[in-house]
Amino acid sequence: MSTALLLTAGIPPGVSQAADPAPVLEVADPFIELHTAPGRGYPVFHVIEKGEQVELLKRKTNWYKVKAVSGETGWTKATQLGRTLQPTGLPADLPEITHGQYLESSWRVGFTAGIFEESPSFSLTAGYRPLTWLGAELEAGKIYNQSVTSDYYGANLVIEPLHQWSLTPYALAGYSQFSFDARQKVLLSELGDADGVTFGGGLGYYIGRNFLIRAEYRVYSVSSNSDSTGLSEWKIGLNTFF
Repeated sequence: MSTALLLTAGIPPGVSQAADPAPVLEVADPFIELHTAPGRGYPVFHVIEKGEQVELLKRKTNWYKVKAVSGETGWTKATQLGRTLQPTGLPADLPEITHGQYLESSWRVGFTAGIFEESPSFSLTAGYRPLTWLGAELEAGKIYNQSVTSDYYGANLVIEPLHQWSLTPYALAGYSQFSFDARQKVLLSELGDADGVTFGGGLGYYIGRNFLIRAEYRVYSVSSNSDSTGLSEWKIGLNTFF
């Protein structure tokens, strides 16, 4: 059921005047349902009825966390908050996800495509961020060309201390493992399977909702036995967070 809300003025109780107040809405349709967590499978534990006020706390994908006047806090679908009105009667935009919320989110996944030593490369990544400025990523990828073929796997630490802008720099360091076929050995001086240390940096651009574009440059120091070779890669990818 679509639910209309009326945006009301004022600062919610307990919120300092110096801080930005959370939006306060008034339920205008019969009710909205509160779930225990952001997901269709989580149960409804409370109903907020027409005329009651709710405070918007944050958004996660297509769910909003709200707080009722009576103190209950839960999650409701964005579609239930789909029609909001300002006091003037004009539509009001609900708060959107910000880049800062991306950094606060624990989990993310992504896909990248790039050029590894003049050969196409593709990879899938999965990451966990315990802190807003520090995260860990696992990746699995493929490098292939008429002269280059390799599977590679990696684990990286990602440092992103600045998150007040939509375009933010980051640095990474990690470990990679390559499995080169016979054609790649020409490039790597007879290396087969090899380990590598990874260093890199890039820029992330928040494009809205829960999506982020990343452009990145990496250098690899790949070694096997007593041989060592320096390699480089440019890549661009799309990340989503939850």
